[in-house]
Amino acid sequence: MIFCAVHCTKIYAQGGGPPMLTDDPGTVNYHQWEINTSVNSYVTNNVQLAVPYVDANYGVTSNLQLKAEAPYLLTFNRHTSGNFGDVILGIKYQFIDESKKHFLSASIYPQQTITGNQKGFLFPVLLEKTIDKWMIGEEIGYFFSTRNNASIINGTLLGYIVSDKLQIMGEYFMQDYFHPQRTEGFMNYGFRYTLNKTFTLMGSFGTQVVTPTNEQRQYFISFLGIQSDF
Repeated sequence: MIFCAVHCTKIYAQGGGPPMLTDDPGTVNYHQWEINTSVNSYVTNNVQLAVPYVDANYGVTSNLQLKAEAPYLLTFNRHTSGNFGDVILGIKYQFIDESKKHFLSASIYPQQTITGNQKGFLFPVLLEKTIDKWMIGEEIGYFFSTRNNASIINGTLLGYIVSDKLQIMGEYFMQDYFHPQRTEGFMNYGFRYTLNKTFTLMGSFGTQVVTPTNEQRQYFISFLGIQSDF
């Protein structure tokens, strides 16, 4: 199959996911790897960088993938400190595939955070629908925290295929702890640009538009990285 057709299929299956907060229902191809390596920033009154953030995915079957991700965090305030962030393990199962003449694509994506301050289990449902060059994505899930502060997450994403190489996206992503004073929400904008059949350049930037009471606002968040497929 010619490269253009392969690339268009790849974009079709990945509206969300890195570099966005909202995930997508597409899975990695059978017996292939997808490694996302990025530098992420989080700016409050302090600056924190993930250098790098590594997200590794492997296609076990044509519709089932395994995921492991973790960052190394550098925090800059009065002193510079470094430590490993939350380690997350997940398994994504796509049970409806729009490319196989279904109305939309749908997956479940259970994930376990095994270290850090946010230990717990996330169970999201991921939906995606394409209309010509437009894509609409939705993620809704429930986070069961070991610290008894369960929450609902919800991401809504809109994407547009500009060309065979370039896709742009925008999203609103929120996390609701069942109390208005603890709800947080983010506006985020991103892109993917295909460099060749192996590497894709990805980036996003955004800001926190709803900040929980007694917490510092995240004035700026960003993602800049490379996706490697092999």
